[in-house]
Amino acid sequence: MDSQSENTQILKLSVLRDLPDKELTELAQTLRTRVVKADEVIFKSGDPPDAFYIICSGQVRVFVRHKNRTERQFSVLGPGQHFGEISLLTGESRTAIAQGLGEATLLVVPSERFERLIRDYPELSRKFVREMRDWLLRDEKIIEEEADVLIRSTRGSWRDFIMVIGVSIFLAVSFNFLNPHGIRLIPERPDPVPLISACNALNAYQQKKAFIVDAMPNNFYRLEHIKGAYNLPPTQFDIMYMATFSKVDKGMEIIVYGSTISAPYDLETANKLLLRGFSNVKILNGGLPIWKGDGYPVEKKASK
Repeated sequence: MDSQSENTQILKLSVLRDLPDKELTELAQTLRTRVVKADEVIFKSGDPPDAFYIICSGQVRVFVRHKNRTERQFSVLGPGQHFGEISLLTGESRTAIAQGLGEATLLVVPSERFERLIRDYPELSRKFVREMRDWLLRDEKIIEEEADVLIRSTRGSWRDFIMVIGVSIFLAVSFNFLNPHGIRLIPERPDPVPLISACNALNAYQQKKAFIVDAMPNNFYRLEHIKGAYNLPPTQFDIMYMATFSKVDKGMEIIVYGSTISAPYDLETANKLLLRGFSNVKILNGGLPIWKGDGYPVEKKASK
């Protein structure tokens, strides 16, 4: 089998497999390959995002190395799998290290070609966002487990905790008493985000004058959400924003909602949108319960 046929087979097994045959054939003809040796670093933290990689043969591990030289491994990838897309999607420098495990052959998609694929085939972008969402959920669980172990191993007595808090407050009050221009102990609250009724929100949405944003965690969004709403939870804001809102007119009305218990998340998402330059952000008064109570359209997860 010649190299072009091999490349085509790899592409048909990869995340790019749903691209049109013409596009896959052109990629197989034009993409270069890179052979890496055992333990060779493909890219490291701080490197510019210059390419997306698909593994033809061999294995690659992706990990981070902390300042104390300890490492945390994210994944070990094999033929047909890919890596390097996160920095290309965010536009930030590499945050992890990719290294060959034994000799490996890679298909290299330059950043310019990757950006064109994302632009021309929006479903591909959504695939990457879904992958990153799953990674975030997995990493959140790992972090929670590690934090729980750390807390149990370093837990002191409640008296120690109270003493530390008390000393901190005493020092802060003393500093501000002696310095009239001291640091505020309680930060100023931002201007409140205005509320909008369910009726007015529905009218604005039906007239295509507004986007509706669901700030609830993705698992709650999948169970039930306002029909046509975009999911933009605070914990995954940057990734979801890049995929769905980066091109939206900043003057467009944005209506954020959640459920009764998720009000802090609604406010956090609304404030993040304001910081991104949106000037007309509102919060749905009463959230999803009021919307449903008024009989307005919702979408639910299909029952099996």
